[in-house]
Amino acid sequence: MKIATYNLHLGGKASQRIHWNQIFKVVNPDIFLVQETCHPKLYLSNQHWERYDSQIQWAKVGNTAWGSAVFVRSGWVKSIPIPSFTGCLVGVEVNGFEWSVVAGRSLRIFSLHAPEPYKKSVNQILDFIATLSDDCDLIIGGDFNLTTARRHPRETAQDNTLWLLERLRKEFNLMSCWQAANPNQDLPQTLRWNRDKTKPYHCDGIFVPACWYRYLDHCDVLASPTWEKLSDHNPVVATLDTI
Repeated sequence: MKIATYNLHLGGKASQRIHWNQIFKVVNPDIFLVQETCHPKLYLSNQHWERYDSQIQWAKVGNTAWGSAVFVRSGWVKSIPIPSFTGCLVGVEVNGFEWSVVAGRSLRIFSLHAPEPYKKSVNQILDFIATLSDDCDLIIGGDFNLTTARRHPRETAQDNTLWLLERLRKEFNLMSCWQAANPNQDLPQTLRWNRDKTKPYHCDGIFVPACWYRYLDHCDVLASPTWEKLSDHNPVVATLDTI
């Protein structure tokens, strides 16, 4: 199973809306969590849209043209009503997904894009998720606008955001895929507005149940001139072995 998260940066340039097709071509994800995306139909080929329109949930932010989306390749996808943070949080419940069929539990998946003030907003979003029943495996990913993994003492940049990792671990039993797959590694940059490479901004992440650690193969931040042209964020991709 491959899970990808990607912030497209204000929907991307109208002449370069190939982000979804590029992810499908390079990653071919089973689950795709997208932020700052216009309507998915604007990015996808007709073939992909006709095949997957029922597998996508998208909501825009206010009067903007962009918002957040969740794509799940297989299974029956049902939207989760979100009482607030419309377009900044999109959630789905999935039955019949190959992974969940074997595991014996449905999936509950959220694509998150934290608005300001970041800490307060993320806590409120997690408060809402905590009200949902504990009968599904939970995946949360996206652009938290907060550091999504633990830095080492030797790293130049340091953060006071361990509360996020602690809450996700203790309350939801979730692990950071990048952290778990890359122990003792410095955090790579996922948002490039900070050009100082000694202080990488690592705010995009994928969190899955900690009990999936045995299946986690690797987690990568994709970097190339092509990705840099498309957005100021880099995609993050987690790969888990088949159960």
